[in-house]
Parts: sequence; C-alpha cells; structure tokens
Amino acid sequence: MKKFKLLYCLLVVSLLAGCDSDDSTSSESSIVADFSFTSDGSTFTFTNLSQGATTYRWDFGDLYFYSYEENPTYTYSIVGGELTVTLTAMNESGEEAHVSKMISAPVIINANIDIDGDFEDWEEVPVYYEFTGSVKKMKYYTKGPNIDIYFEGGSDMTLEITDMLFNVDEDNGTGYNETWNIGAEYLFEGPPVLGSWGSFYSYPGGSGGWAWDWIGLDGHGFESSGVIAVDGSTNAIEMRFPKSFFGTVGDSIDFGMWLNWGVEYYPSDTAGPALNIEIQK
Repeated sequence: MKKFKLLYCLLVVSLLAGCDSDDSTSSESSIVADFSFTSDGSTFTFTNLSQGATTYRWDFGDLYFYSYEENPTYTYSIVGGELTVTLTAMNESGEEAHVSKMISAPVIINANIDIDGDFEDWEEVPVYYEFTGSVKKMKYYTKGPNIDIYFEGGSDMTLEITDMLFNVDEDNGTGYNETWNIGAEYLFEGPPVLGSWGSFYSYPGGSGGWAWDWIGLDGHGFESSGVIAVDGSTNAIEMRFPKSFFGTVGDSIDFGMWLNWGVEYYPSDTAGPALNIEIQK
C-alpha cells in the first residue's frame, strides 16, 4: 500500500512538471512581424514595421531569392503575377514571428525570340495592342538587349511604305511631336527589310515638325523577317531593334506608325497618346 501511494505521488508530480513545461513553450512571442510595400512596375520597396526583432528574413515568393536586409528593394525578373511575400522577424533569444502578404507583380514573360520567320516563339507573348486596319495585332518583347516587335494582320498587310517613330527618352517635349505629341528622336522610314531603301533617321534637336538626319539601315543590328503569309488570310512580320542603337533607353518607349504616307495610323487617333512599349531590363 505504501508503494502504491509513493507511485501515485510520483505520477502526480511528473504530470504537474509536464504541464509547467508546455506552458513555457507555448508562451506568446514578444515579437510583432509586419511590413508595408510600394511598387514601381516589377520593383517593390518593402518597409519593415516589425517590433522587438533584431534580424529578418524575407521570402519574396518567387522561389529564387532570400534577403536578410531590414528594408529590402526587390525586382521580380523571373516570376510575376500573384505572389506571397513572407517576413520572418527574429530576436537574440531565438524567438521569431512571421507575417505573409499577397502582392501583384507584372507577369514576367521569358521568351526566346529568333528573327527567322518562324512565329511560334511569339505564342507565349501576349497581344498588347489590337487594331482595325490592315494591321490587327501588335506584340513586343523587350527583355534583354533588344526590342523585338511583331505585327500580325490581314493579307493586305504589306508594310511596303512604313514610318515608325520612337521616343526613347520619355520626354514628349523634345523631338518630332506633330503626330500623337510623341516627341520622337528616331524614325524608320521605308520597307522594314534589310537591303531595301528603308532607313533610320535621328531628330536633329529641339522639338517641332518634320526634320530628320539620315542614319542608314545596314550595320545597326536591325533584323526583320519581312512580311510572311501565315495562311491565306493572315500576314505577319517580326523585327529586332537593338537597345544600344537608341543609346540610353528608359523604362518605356512611345511608339507610333503610319503606312503608305499616312493612309493608316497606329494608333488611329493622331492626337495621342502614342503606343507605349514597356522596357524589361
């Protein structure tokens, strides 16, 4: 009987000690994890609002990169769309707290474009603009060293006489601005094919009307498939413009085009604005 009482007492003491241990591990952390963020395109600036922490770990949700900075700035270059960003805040005692928030980053398109007349490599690139003239669709891909442009239209899309205008410095107050108030520094005029009479031109300075300095076509890295009949009712063309040809390129380019000396305009409203091409680094 004494042995039974002794075992009972030992069991009660053991249970009480176990309860004390559970309470200590489940006590609330003294850390509060929180953050806010702002975005400019694919670049996000995160502001750490955590309290009681000394070190931090950021998971940006793209399975690509961690940061241990307190207030990081991160550019999404591999993955975009709806992503979950998680901040883990830790202190010197080993305590930690977590917070996750959803962000929406621009969708990142990773394509391997070859200017070879085979348009299958454009299938993953979205249509950015649609038109009602002989040109029906416009796509572009600007990640990397080039600005690649794809046009698709009806069988009447020939682009025999084409004027393409480029504003690369994001300043509408300089360059040619009589159409779309585009502020273009560069012009391509003619058939967009190597070996043709088509040529590049640069604006001589200031702003105003039609005045261009001849540059030429060959030797500047321009590539073109020429207009190709995809089927009986659809023509397409792909072109490449090296970014280095334009010098310094900003975050976007304003673009406009007319055909056959102004018979068709893209965009059709010549009062503006021009088409905007976002530049991916």
